[in-house]
Amino acid sequence: MSLSELPELTLSPSVSSSSEPYSTIPEPPPLNFTDVNSANNDEAIGNFTDSELDSFIQALRGKAKDQRADGRPYCTRVIRISQGYVTKSYGNGSWVQDLKAGVDIARGLGIRAPAIKRTFRSTRKDKVSFECVQEYVPGVNLVESFPKLDLQETIRLAFQLRGMLKIMHQKTNDQLGSCHSLECRSYWLECELGLPRASTAEDIAKVVNFWHNYRPEIAEANKSFEELERCCTTGPAALDCPLVFTHHDLAPRNMIVDPKGDLWLIDWDYAGWYPVYFDRVSMDHFSFGQQGWSLSTQLRWHVFCSIASEGKWEEQGKAVRNVDTFSGMYGYHCRASTVKAGLTRMKPELTGRCLDLENLV
Repeated sequence: MSLSELPELTLSPSVSSSSEPYSTIPEPPPLNFTDVNSANNDEAIGNFTDSELDSFIQALRGKAKDQRADGRPYCTRVIRISQGYVTKSYGNGSWVQDLKAGVDIARGLGIRAPAIKRTFRSTRKDKVSFECVQEYVPGVNLVESFPKLDLQETIRLAFQLRGMLKIMHQKTNDQLGSCHSLECRSYWLECELGLPRASTAEDIAKVVNFWHNYRPEIAEANKSFEELERCCTTGPAALDCPLVFTHHDLAPRNMIVDPKGDLWLIDWDYAGWYPVYFDRVSMDHFSFGQQGWSLSTQLRWHVFCSIASEGKWEEQGKAVRNVDTFSGMYGYHCRASTVKAGLTRMKPELTGRCLDLENLV
């Protein structure tokens, strides 16, 4: 399909019913995708062959890049391809498998999550990527609507999220990681060098506790083996805290309020089996300044988070943030301390580098 065969693209908001309560809230411009009305017929998306749909999407992305009046291109990784569908590109097929597995679990539990229509492999100029076509959820993105909400509506939506999380967290697994591959994709552990497949609840608890008890580099190097061991086994993270089904990225940008006032959770890329407090810390991990939220709005968000998490996991959430902060500063020089203390379950290719304990001196 050539560019000339594409219909004209126009940016347009979602359509909401005027009889519903959320129709009175102006819909914000698209945040996570380029919103284009490219095909009014959703059935056509299902009838395309993979090759035809690939050509259609790539041509659409190319045309969307030229739409902005100021000359700056849109981010087109996520793009709306019809009235009812969006697509998102991935560089790794394993991510798509993990996403699909997570969405299947969520929808199977009755959680409001966009359905996946189809996935396929895309090749352009010898570059392989993967497309995931998902249901488009009409409504208002919470990152834009939250400053306009009153306290009553904040509490109502918080209890909706609380109900969904309660259902999700009842589903457990013995091994940590994403839903299909069991690859540890937690962004809280990227600087921590990650954990290998089939890690356990005890493994992740030891990592969180270690960084909770971490002290400046020289003091850390002088700790005895017994002290290091205690740092891994004592702290806010219980060693037997179960691994539960988590969304893992509960920022307001990943929540949509539909025209009926129901809350939807989108962007399940990081979903997987992690301690329950990983969902709480993902709610707290949000840049208020970037969105220009007022102090009163920020305080309401904290109320929202507390209700949704049943008033729990604040201490554990702070400890998880330490993993990202301190390990990002000191890297595997300090990660070697946890290896020395007995936490040896780490990615094999990194073990030798971290066992070089001379770096600790």
